[in-house]
Amino acid sequence: MITNQELRSTFLSPQMQFYFERKLAPLPPAEISVRIEEALKFLSLAPHFNGDIPVSKEIDEIWHYWILETVEYATLCGKLYDDGSFLHHSSNDYALFTDPDAKNRKIERNIGVAILASYVMSFGPLGADRVKYWPFAARLMEILAWDLSQLNGWLGSAQRRGPPSRRRLYHDDIGEQRS
Repeated sequence: MITNQELRSTFLSPQMQFYFERKLAPLPPAEISVRIEEALKFLSLAPHFNGDIPVSKEIDEIWHYWILETVEYATLCGKLYDDGSFLHHSSNDYALFTDPDAKNRKIERNIGVAILASYVMSFGPLGADRVKYWPFAARLMEILAWDLSQLNGWLGSAQRRGPPSRRRLYHDDIGEQRS
């Protein structure tokens, strides 16, 4: 597992920490660090899944700010992806030109669960202060009437057990719209 400290020390330069603190003022530095860590987790998971990964607007904001510092973003991608990949970003408004339904597409349940299970396997359980940045996780907890401990326990074994036994867990119930 990769810790939050390891994420920051490996992928976040002091200059970028300073930059984020300036861009996100007046947020407390601890909250800025949490957002950066969750953005790094998202960016590390993104190339492994086709389609959209449902993260909050706050995490998307971190990604946007990082992209604006093009040299730093290219360096980050080089560190994150061994194959030299560069994770491109495309806004929903841009996608609307060719796909009028772009903002209404829902995240497929199996992909959402796989992403969250990968999160838990790679970074440990979702914390109470972090689940809000992963809307699909919050929606699962709501639909299944689970607390965070139940969700983390299930995600930790999701690849072995398959989907939850409750019949009300359907694509239409838990699909998250793109932001």
